[in-house]
Amino acid sequence: MSHFKTHANLPGDLGNISHETLGRIGQGFCGSVWATPTDSKTACAIKREDGGPGRSLYKDFIMHQRVFSSIRASQSRVRVPRCHSFLPADDSTRWDNLVKRFPEQFRVRCNALVSDRIPAIPRPIRERIIDSYCPASLRASAKQDEANQDCLIRPYLGRRRLHVRESRFKCFSLRNYPLHVDQMEDLELDTSLYARVMAETLAELYWRAHVDANDIEFVLAPPREDDHTIRSDRILAAATPIESQVLGDHVVWILDFDCCKEMPFDETGVEQAAKAFRRNDPFYPRPGRRNINDQRLWSEFKDHFLKASNAIVDVGGVGGHLPALWITLVEQGS
Repeated sequence: MSHFKTHANLPGDLGNISHETLGRIGQGFCGSVWATPTDSKTACAIKREDGGPGRSLYKDFIMHQRVFSSIRASQSRVRVPRCHSFLPADDSTRWDNLVKRFPEQFRVRCNALVSDRIPAIPRPIRERIIDSYCPASLRASAKQDEANQDCLIRPYLGRRRLHVRESRFKCFSLRNYPLHVDQMEDLELDTSLYARVMAETLAELYWRAHVDANDIEFVLAPPREDDHTIRSDRILAAATPIESQVLGDHVVWILDFDCCKEMPFDETGVEQAAKAFRRNDPFYPRPGRRNINDQRLWSEFKDHFLKASNAIVDVGGVGGHLPALWITLVEQGS
């Protein structure tokens, strides 16, 4: 059994949100995601286990706590939303009031996860993205679409758009909007900075948390005012948001840990992590690309991963060869 508590009386937990209306802000294979209003002081998100089979929110909860503790103890610049509690389907005491906050068709108890909500991208930034990348015929409706208020940006450093053409779809969604590396270059965003943050995040998860980072997501979004990832003794660089005229002040967040697995501190674990890296969504730079900018970005990612890893792993001690082995396996598998 885990040593983590499944329920904590913390600000923003169930006691504070039981009287607020919940709106659906996302849907994944594991289930639906709901949140209190963005201007709410509690600003919680509730992930329901009402999706496909084979996923476990209890596992997500355990891994989330593990990752949060590791990142909070490090100097990494990535942020992790605080996870308040795991809510079992049979916990009628806490579900009785909460279930009434969902639309009628969702008033069914199920396993759920309660965590801090990652702040949405502000309206001026959303409209800037729409003006830049939405087909002209859809811009007005996209700006009025309430669903687009729940905007998070997925930074795809490992993918370029091959053919830019007007979409055949009749809507333009900003929910988990994929911002490809060529778009980041067009917007003059610092792709090297994002690559370094991702590299140090993986080093932290592999060698300190011993988690393979399988299927985790990175998103760009504003910081929370009550950011519990940042301790008071963290260095300034780790605590300072990224400044951008295009995206405003923002940080890199990670979320979704239900597919993560414990990673042995040996060559088997490194093989496991390399495989997870290759099959994840294209957040990370990739080796073996023809584009010169992609080659430079992979080199930046690689060098920073080794630097961050060597600050955790004793190069001359047991397992000191594992970070370099991980790089070799990823490059050989590309």
